[in-house]
Amino acid sequence: MSSILTNSSAIASLKILRFVDSSLQQASTKVSSGLSVEKAADNAAYWSIATTMRSDVRAVSAVRNVLDIATNVADVAYEAMARTREVLADIRAKLVAATEAGVDKAKIQDEISQLAASTRSIAASASFNGVNLLDTDIHDLYEAFPVDRSATFPSAFVRNSDGSVSVGMTHVDQINTSLFNSEGDGILQGDPRSPKTIGGIRPYGDFSTPDIVNDYLPYYTSPGGAALISEEMPFSLIGGLESPTAIVFGIGDKISFDLTVDGDNPSQGLSAPLDPGSTAFNVSIDAAMVNSLGGAIHNATEMAAMLNTAFAAKGMGALVYASPVWRTPLDAPAYPDPVRYTIVTTEASGLKGSQVQISNFSSTVATGSLADKNAYGTLGSSFNLTFAPFKIYRDVSIDFTFGVNGEPTETHTINRSTVNAILGTTDGWINTADDMVTILKSLITRPNTIIETNGSAITIRSDPLDDRLNGAKSKIGFTNISVNVEPIPMNGLMDIDIAKYPGSVNASLYSVDAMLIRVTNGAAALGVLRTRLDKQADFADRLVDDLRSGIGRLVDADMEEISSKLAALQTQQQLASQALSIANEAPRALLSLLG
Repeated sequence: MSSILTNSSAIASLKILRFVDSSLQQASTKVSSGLSVEKAADNAAYWSIATTMRSDVRAVSAVRNVLDIATNVADVAYEAMARTREVLADIRAKLVAATEAGVDKAKIQDEISQLAASTRSIAASASFNGVNLLDTDIHDLYEAFPVDRSATFPSAFVRNSDGSVSVGMTHVDQINTSLFNSEGDGILQGDPRSPKTIGGIRPYGDFSTPDIVNDYLPYYTSPGGAALISEEMPFSLIGGLESPTAIVFGIGDKISFDLTVDGDNPSQGLSAPLDPGSTAFNVSIDAAMVNSLGGAIHNATEMAAMLNTAFAAKGMGALVYASPVWRTPLDAPAYPDPVRYTIVTTEASGLKGSQVQISNFSSTVATGSLADKNAYGTLGSSFNLTFAPFKIYRDVSIDFTFGVNGEPTETHTINRSTVNAILGTTDGWINTADDMVTILKSLITRPNTIIETNGSAITIRSDPLDDRLNGAKSKIGFTNISVNVEPIPMNGLMDIDIAKYPGSVNASLYSVDAMLIRVTNGAAALGVLRTRLDKQADFADRLVDDLRSGIGRLVDADMEEISSKLAALQTQQQLASQALSIANEAPRALLSLLG
């Protein structure tokens, strides 16, 4: 019986010792590894999460290394862009100096050429790790989609809520940074995006340099002019100069005629009936009227005064007036021509026409050119556009207003999508006058506006069946014309040559100023990129720290707790060993007593 009990005690002690040994082994492993979850068997859920997070740490660390490279690329590009801006400022200073009279433009051009060449070297050397944001090789730079003309850098590792992963990218649109592109169109190579005359709706502002500077007027209007008759006093040439011959009035001498103003112009295409205008009969100048002038009209100023007196006497003074022609020679004050004068309608009759007509003229004195005449005003409700093909680039937008005769104007926009939708094309080209007519007809909604081709030109006019105005009351045209990308340099930095083209100094200044603006904007964009990359790098560092901390909270052992547990287990091991020893000694002691 005692043997059975003794064996049972030994077995129990052995089991306890084995359990303690196993627990002690586990505690020792945790102490040596520092992990509470070292393998899946320790805690499958925590082990799986920690393994994924360790993989994320490696991925984020790799992105962090790439960010260092991208930052260096941005730094090199920014410094090169800043240096380019300094060179452009130097070139501008040279061009300003070239505006002074008497300077040697050839020597200044030599300096400009050297400075311009240095920008090539700066751009070519702005490379880091094979990446150059300033010297590019992009096909059709301005037509390429942003994704195709952008440099990209990995900037973030993202694990989505569904467990999928992706790499966030930072994009740098090189249209803002490319100084020189292999196919052209870089910031310093000239910008091709100007629509120039926009098919004829805006004229050149400076016809002497149309290919050097984007110098266009923001309007193109065709105002009408009031009807006038040009007249001359009798005159003779004395020493090559015109000298008026006085018109001397004796008793019974008289100038008389009928005067009509503001009748409709039959050649205007108006529907019948035509308004005959406002008429005064027997307008006359006689000897009594010129007594204040000593009985003679000596020059154009006096003739205009006599005519105005005669008009007033017939109640026409508010409707028509005579005036000497005022001439202004270069650098001289204006003065009245002694020979020439005009008779002009004020268009205040309330009629729609613009006309001055002298009929039934008679005179007993020599009056020079004064005789039966009829003149209509110039029509301002019709004009022609000289068409030239042009292209609307993807990011170009043209705004303008159109109006007739002072009516409320209508505002329109032409962009790539507008052109393609109207013409059924994809490339933004307006190749022919017919194409331009189609676009204008689609946009301009004013009723009774006729838009049609006239050979290679385009005619725009209001329908005379609807619009009877003539003279200064009539006006048609485009105003408030703007292009969103302008001002832009149409020629490149290397094309400047004020020695060969001395008259291009101001145009070159315009181009360099436009380049300076774009280079400054490019430097600003690189500065923003640098800041963004710094923030991404800082975030990546923090993310790695947070991931490692999270892993530690999941799988790291509590060393203080494990150490205490290890000490307890070692004590239990000693006690279990002693108990097993005692249990093994008991049978021997019993046998010795029985023996």
